[in-house]
Amino acid sequence: MSVWENAATVSVLGSEIYLYGLYVMIGVIAFAITLSVLSGTFRMKKGTAALQLLLSLLLGGIASRIGYCLMTQELGEMMSVSAWVRGLHGGGWSLYPLLAGVFAAASAAGGLTGENNDDLLDNAACALPLFVAAERFAESVVPDFNVSRPLKEDSWLAKSFLALQDTYGSYLRTYYLAAAAALVLFVVLLLYRKGTRRASGDTFIAFLLVFGAGGIFLESLRYDYFLSISFVRLEQILAAVTLFIGCVLAARKGETHGKAFRVLVPVSVFVMAGICIGIEFALDRTDINHYLLYAGMLIVVALPAAAGLRLLNPAGRKDRVAA
Repeated sequence: MSVWENAATVSVLGSEIYLYGLYVMIGVIAFAITLSVLSGTFRMKKGTAALQLLLSLLLGGIASRIGYCLMTQELGEMMSVSAWVRGLHGGGWSLYPLLAGVFAAASAAGGLTGENNDDLLDNAACALPLFVAAERFAESVVPDFNVSRPLKEDSWLAKSFLALQDTYGSYLRTYYLAAAAALVLFVVLLLYRKGTRRASGDTFIAFLLVFGAGGIFLESLRYDYFLSISFVRLEQILAAVTLFIGCVLAARKGETHGKAFRVLVPVSVFVMAGICIGIEFALDRTDINHYLLYAGMLIVVALPAAAGLRLLNPAGRKDRVAA
């Protein structure tokens, strides 16, 4: 199979492969190692991690490709079904459907092995940030991909290592920010997963809350029109859906909190979405300082996530593990 002429490649054992694909493969390996270590740490049945990895590759890959093909408008219209498989070697994947496929694989592996589904979901949640970090770093080899709006040339960001310069101006390398955020999330979730009195499924929900909230913010930073219809960023919407699902699941576990608060947490996601839409319009159509607008967005998206995390840690929750 030939490679695309403009794609960055590297020679491995005499064969030319995509550099992007190499980084993604490293991410898959990191994901596999983490699953294996966690499976051993929590004394799961032999073969559980291998089965979960196999199903994750299968279901995650299928979901990612289908999600991309349904959402892409690169040709001005939806991709034809016949091109979904035919164009595989040319790329075209989406992150949030991949997450759904990986979590579906965890549940399927739990059903096949008899292990607790929530425990396998927790393991997947811990391992996924490493894959995401590698994939986001891989985006650095794709020209004009996952970069920000043009920066003011006299701004401190334009002069930093985070900026990318070309003949038209300077742009923030938002893929680096996304990769760094994923690495931090990996460390946080690993500590969270190993915490005392942590109930099964808590780490999975925490991932949905934090990754969803962070995704809304990071998708706003990028300005490459990937999986967008007009000004609507479809993966930003999926990030909000991820956050909402996390809030709903957290509300179901937070029985020691009042009903009003448990209802308010998922509802707050809709309020957040409305405010974020207003901020997006302000970014494009007003002269308000972008740093202030993004600071406001960061606070707004963090509030539902923080409230959801609070629901996961109420005193006296019945499903928490005894210390």
